[in-house]
Amino acid sequence: SYLLPEGQLTKRLGSNEHKGLLQWDAGQPSAILNAILTGKPYPLKVWLERSGNKFGVNGNASSWVPALEKMDLVVHMYMYPTSFSKFADILLPAREWLETNMLVECMNMVFARQAVAHVWETEDETLFWSKLIKRCAELGNENCKRACDPSFMKDDLAYWDTMEELLDGRLKRIKMTWKDLLAHNPVEYMPYDKWNQYYVYKKTDPKTGLPQGFRTPTKKLELYGDVFIELGRTGKPYALQKLPPVKQDYDPLPYYLEPAESPTGEIAKKYPLVLTSGRIPMYHHGTLRNIPYLREIYPVPETWLNPITAKQYGVQTGDWVWVESLRGRIRGKVRVTEGVGPNIVWMERFWFPETLNTKTGGWQESNVNVLTKNDAPFNDMVGTYTLRGFQVQISKADGAPEGIWQKPQDFKPWMPEPSDTTPNVKF
Repeated sequence: SYLLPEGQLTKRLGSNEHKGLLQWDAGQPSAILNAILTGKPYPLKVWLERSGNKFGVNGNASSWVPALEKMDLVVHMYMYPTSFSKFADILLPAREWLETNMLVECMNMVFARQAVAHVWETEDETLFWSKLIKRCAELGNENCKRACDPSFMKDDLAYWDTMEELLDGRLKRIKMTWKDLLAHNPVEYMPYDKWNQYYVYKKTDPKTGLPQGFRTPTKKLELYGDVFIELGRTGKPYALQKLPPVKQDYDPLPYYLEPAESPTGEIAKKYPLVLTSGRIPMYHHGTLRNIPYLREIYPVPETWLNPITAKQYGVQTGDWVWVESLRGRIRGKVRVTEGVGPNIVWMERFWFPETLNTKTGGWQESNVNVLTKNDAPFNDMVGTYTLRGFQVQISKADGAPEGIWQKPQDFKPWMPEPSDTTPNVKF
């Protein structure tokens, strides 16, 4: 990126070897964890965090505890405290998504989605970053000065003072402002015949008079991906700076790699079941476990087992079981279903806000990421690790984790309380 000083991109942890991360301007989590714990290739001392419960979404969650304890400063920005907040030195209260204005684009339409409420003393999360950069620029940081300079930022938006200024900048390409959009909401910013992209590869290239083709080096539909080899050797098209090549070229063809933990391996003797996981419609990633209505629908994490597997282990729907991997163990409530195959366990990443202030921090009781891996082998291009498809064992538990809420009436403390804001007016 032209926004980084020359040579700075090579310092981004893990992204030299996993160059697919360059498209997201991201580092590789396990490389970051290793740098915190070892101080190599350089120490990390400050953690600025904008997300919910990192222990709910990071693989092998327990491995991050010693890393957080080594940090000099942890700042957590979110709508409400989570298990991660217990490690924070500073909490920044961010607005919830229904409290924010934002643009929504769909096909050839752009909509102004407006805030419907604003409670308590919160700030739009985007402004936190802008104010931080602007303050660092005032204190003399050269990179932050450039980030606030429109002439340097070119077509990118320089840092802003208000959310309306940010929205105006994003609407500039259709020659509108936020106020204009509100007055004409929604707006068709491109006629249908202009945005229709079907058969775009058939369009004529004005320079050659030939079909435009696909966005590949050969202009043809490629099964052998030369772009992957080019990415590994140079970082192109994402990197604008020179980067060292990867140790081994990325494979230009799809390939199969047997999981490090596999039913065919030695580990299966002690951990014979394969765990997989996923999202459920009631929740989004690690959020919303503190919404009483949703917890009434899905109060505790379920462990799905096939009837054959359930019979083998002597459990039935409603029983609590221990689920254990090489990394740790958790509990889940059994649901017997043919929706999963024999010898398969399905669970999702759950945490309990009601036990946030206990020894477990709410994330250790039933969080599937206590079990998951975050070590090699990694995906070569983007550095991902195995979050699904690793070996576990199950055994019957005496009951539910201590202190968790399961019944609808348990969630009463989280119910909204009405308040009378009507002025004292005499009629």
